[in-house]
Amino acid sequence: MLDPTLVWLLDKNVVRRATEGIAAALAARALTSEQSQVIRLIVSGKQSNALLAITPETANILERRQANLSIQLFLAQVSVWRRGRYFSRWARRLREHGFSPEDAAVLSYGACGLDESGHIIGATHIVTFDRPFLERFQAQSRTLERRLKAMTSHLPEPYNLIVLPEMIYPGQALELLR
Repeated sequence: MLDPTLVWLLDKNVVRRATEGIAAALAARALTSEQSQVIRLIVSGKQSNALLAITPETANILERRQANLSIQLFLAQVSVWRRGRYFSRWARRLREHGFSPEDAAVLSYGACGLDESGHIIGATHIVTFDRPFLERFQAQSRTLERRLKAMTSHLPEPYNLIVLPEMIYPGQALELLR
């Protein structure tokens, strides 16, 4: 079943800034503006009951460094998504539109990924600092929406209800909560 919950899929560069920011805060060092913004995003998101998600690929990288307290604190705040049905099909089609395999996977988790319980399909937003990725997505969003609709129109529920998530910067995600 599709869930109306605000779901933010955090791109790896957002995750990197979050873990760096947590580490800096623990060491009483000054945070960069991006680190500060992402920390505010996580705190505000949790307070507003937004679901913060990361891909399994990002989680695997973090789990190798789990002895690090900042990584442990970050992982306690997020949900690790898994590949849903039609994930691979959609990722393959995204690669046909010029997205790198990594970017196509993030977009595919955003549309076809499942939360840990399997009750939520897809994110409402993908949060990133990656300007080229976001610009490519925005330039092709109408085409991608049509392509996703064509792919899902004949599928059974809830897969026929899958939609393309929005891609936004962390500052834009914070604005959604105001």
